[in-house]
Amino acid sequence: MKHFFTTPVRHFIFTLLFVTTGLGIGGCKDTGAIDPGPQLESLSVSGASLQPPFASETTSYSVDLPSDQPDVTILATKSEPKDVLSGAITAPAGQATGQTTIQAPSPGSSKDVSLTVTSSDGRAKIYTITLRISTRGGDNSLKSLTLSPGTLSPTFSAGTQAYTVNVAGTTAEVTVSATKSDPNAVISGDVPNEGHATIKLDGPGTTKIVSIVVTASNGISKTYTVTVNRALTSSDDTLSALTVSPGSLDPDFALNILSYRVTVPNDVDSVTISATKSDPNAMMSALGSVIAATGTPTGHISIPLTARRTEVDLTVTAQDGMTTQSYTITVIRSRR
Repeated sequence: MKHFFTTPVRHFIFTLLFVTTGLGIGGCKDTGAIDPGPQLESLSVSGASLQPPFASETTSYSVDLPSDQPDVTILATKSEPKDVLSGAITAPAGQATGQTTIQAPSPGSSKDVSLTVTSSDGRAKIYTITLRISTRGGDNSLKSLTLSPGTLSPTFSAGTQAYTVNVAGTTAEVTVSATKSDPNAVISGDVPNEGHATIKLDGPGTTKIVSIVVTASNGISKTYTVTVNRALTSSDDTLSALTVSPGSLDPDFALNILSYRVTVPNDVDSVTISATKSDPNAMMSALGSVIAATGTPTGHISIPLTARRTEVDLTVTAQDGMTTQSYTITVIRSRR
C-alpha cells in the first residue's frame, strides 16, 4: 500500500534527518569546530622572553629587559592574514606579519604595549605586553686595592682614583689585587674580573700605568690607575765603612783599597768584622752566607781564629745583580 505524506510532514522528516545525521548543505558533515575569532599566531620581543610563554589564547604578557637596552623590536603574526592588526603594530588585510620598535622604559618603570587584531566581521582581540626594567645598582667603586711589592700613595680610598707606587729597580713584576664594592659590578682593564693580576714591568728606570676599570650594573664605569715607578738599578759595589774588633785595619780603610791586614794577640780566638755598603740596596756576603741583604746597610760576621793566619773575603754585589767587588781581610795572630 502506498504511503503519501503531506508537505509539512515531509519537511519535518527532512529536518530530522539533517540534525541526526550531521549532513550539511552539499552533503558535507559539520565538524562542530568553534571559531576562535581574530588572534595572533606568534608574538615575540627581541632580546627577551614573554612571560608567560606565548599562546594565541593568552592576551596579557610581561617582559623584563636589561637596563642597558635602549629599545626593543616586537614582531607579531596574525593567524588569519585577512584580519587587520592595529595599535602598536599595523598590518593591513593580506599582510600576515608586522613589527615595530619601541623605546624601552627607564629603569624602575614599565610601559604597556597593545596590539589589536580585528576580523572582517568586526570582532577584535587585544594583546598587551608590559615592558619592565628593574632598577639596578650604580656602585662602580673598589672596596680595596693593593699592589705587591710596594705601597700605594696616597693610602687607598674608594673615592681616590689615582695612585703611585715606587719599587726597586730589581723588581720585574708586581701583583695587583682589587675587590669590588658591589659583587655585581665588573672589573676590566689590566685586571680581570677575578680581581688579581701579575703585571710585568719594563726595564729599570721606567714607569708602568696599571688601569682598573669598574663597571656598575647600570653600565657606568670608573677607572682607577696605579703608576708604578721602577727605580734605576745601581752598579755601586763599594763599602763606605769597614772595621774589625779587636784590632785595626792596615792600611786604614779607603774606598779604593780592597786588601787589609789585621794583627791581633795570640790569645784572641775570634774577631768581628763590621762593614757598611755605600748603596744599601746592594748585597754583601762572606764565607758563603749573606750578612747584609738588600735594604740592610750594615752587616756583621764573627770569624773564629783557628790558625795563625785567617783570610776572609767580603763580597759586595751591586743592585744591578751583575757588578761585584771583594774586600779581603787577613787576620794574623802574633807569635807568643
